[in-house]
Amino acid sequence: MTRGRHPVRALEEAETIAKKRGLVRYYERGPGLTCNFSIVNPEILAQVRIMRMRYLRCTLQWLEREALEEIAGLKMFPSSREISRELWICSPEYCWRFFRVCDTGLTELGRDGTVLPPKSTAPLSGIKKPGTPLSEVSPSPSVVSSSPTTPQNEVSIDTKSPSESSLTGCTASAREPLS
Repeated sequence: MTRGRHPVRALEEAETIAKKRGLVRYYERGPGLTCNFSIVNPEILAQVRIMRMRYLRCTLQWLEREALEEIAGLKMFPSSREISRELWICSPEYCWRFFRVCDTGLTELGRDGTVLPPKSTAPLSGIKKPGTPLSEVSPSPSVVSSSPTTPQNEVSIDTKSPSESSLTGCTASAREPLS
């Protein structure tokens, strides 16, 4: 069951995003509509469902509960490397988040359809929280405290590039455009 009026402006905004990815084919609106449009290009066929939501900052578990009917409708399409089932959510300010509906859950996508790397839930070290004295803040991992061979007023810096350190924890499936 759909709630609210038809998202005309959201569909117009989504069309500009979708046209950058390929040929857009709209489905006729009516009862039992499982997706709003499909994006066709030589590599992939994306079946897309638009959903307006009040809040974009949500967890995947909350989104799976909130968009249960839309996800169930998209799961009626087969999933493979060539067929992507996508849920695009839109805020009242027309900001967007994109998700691929997999058999095991949701995966966040970028505007171009590539899989975004998962966000780390580990706390960042070296960030001062309000009310914390500076003496209690630990240095960030890229800055190594002074060693016995270095004078106390100098700080040695880790030479490992950020791209090397951030890619070591990635899996090959997170960098692939299709899952």
